[in-house]
Amino acid sequence: MGDATIAGRARAVPTVRGWPLLGSAVPLVRDPLGFFGSLRSRGPVVTIRIGPQTMYVVNDPALVRQVLVDQAHSFDKGRQYDKLRPWWGNGLANSEGDFHRRQRRLMQPAFHRRQIAAYVPAMREVAEERIGAWPSGRTIALDEELYALTLSMVLRNLFAVAVEERHLATLQAALPVILDGVLWRCLDTTELLEKLPLPANRRFAAALADMHTTVDTVIARHAGGGADLLTMLREARDPDTGEAMSPQQVHDEVITVLMTGAETTRSTLSWVCHELGRHPEMQRRVQAEVDDVLAGQPVQADQLDRLPYTRSVITETLRAYPVVWLLTRRALTDVRLGPFRIPAGAAVCYVPHAVQHDPAWYPDPDRFDPDRFSTGQTSPAGCPASRRPRDTFVAFGAGIHSCIGEPLAWAQAITILATLAQRWTLTPAPHTRVRPAARMLLLPDHLPLVLHPRHTTTH
Repeated sequence: MGDATIAGRARAVPTVRGWPLLGSAVPLVRDPLGFFGSLRSRGPVVTIRIGPQTMYVVNDPALVRQVLVDQAHSFDKGRQYDKLRPWWGNGLANSEGDFHRRQRRLMQPAFHRRQIAAYVPAMREVAEERIGAWPSGRTIALDEELYALTLSMVLRNLFAVAVEERHLATLQAALPVILDGVLWRCLDTTELLEKLPLPANRRFAAALADMHTTVDTVIARHAGGGADLLTMLREARDPDTGEAMSPQQVHDEVITVLMTGAETTRSTLSWVCHELGRHPEMQRRVQAEVDDVLAGQPVQADQLDRLPYTRSVITETLRAYPVVWLLTRRALTDVRLGPFRIPAGAAVCYVPHAVQHDPAWYPDPDRFDPDRFSTGQTSPAGCPASRRPRDTFVAFGAGIHSCIGEPLAWAQAITILATLAQRWTLTPAPHTRVRPAARMLLLPDHLPLVLHPRHTTTH
């Protein structure tokens, strides 16, 4: 696309006026989901200012697709990933260009459907062990229990054997501190706060050291030769050169799987349990489907696709509460998005939460309704759900940077939810209100639920 084409007949991008010096930082901090949701009415693309930096917010799903797929070569991942890379390493989630394509090609076999099926027995074992140990009739912080469960499951899939509890506890304490630390480093466009001798910076540095040391320790003790992710990563070879990943690259990919696997599945399942607790009729439908398909036995890999309503509940959760609710990009050249010109070097973002709450595609978007994904559902605009543009659901991204671990995430989530539905009925703790906390990930601020045992299982 030439410069003349880019410049010709471009429409002015609407600008959101903000506070002097701060721009839109105040409403963004106070209510980030509401703030970005309000931008949809301003236009397909709008500009906001966060401190001294101007950001282009892409609201239209068709233009989001241009950023992620059609013109992906014109963007890199932007500030969010610039801040992640020094601390997470250059794993698949952070890498760019030819190196990213090489790594994706090397790692793809580890996430093939047949390989995912080989991980399910370990997933099931962890789920049965952890969920079976939950206390009956008591209020528990289910988000914290799910975090311990998903982290254990990811570690088991990575290393084939159970990781020592002390290593699990170290990682469980470190990962949230790292995620929160990265978030405010992304928001601080002055880059001054991270250089100050603040207690938060010391906690962040200590958590990073703990994470990297623990991962190195567990990798060093790995025997190899199993049907686990680490073995797949070590044995992967570039088909053109025959080269394997370096030890440092294996380390970085393990960090990436940990950071993206445990926290994201924990977030999704926390919201699933919250909604099932609020909607007993939906919970009974999940339980009835699980009882019918599993017949009281532990879940098997070939049963995961035979739980359509369970999958719909998870899909609707991902729509209503996308784990990564905001993602950044940066224009490498002048780019034309529809009628709008984005200048080279501009910060760009899209907000899955806002896209997936557009009432044009999802009527009554704040209502939790797994049946909205059935083929007969239509929106007021007359769009059947089966023909809803695919870019109105971007929970796993799209294009060359879409989530390679999506099949693994689905297997983990369905295995855990099916195991939970067999054993427990969830009800909200009295006098509590759960609110979204839009930090680096979209998590519930807390999740107290009461566990009631079911008596329909036979194993």
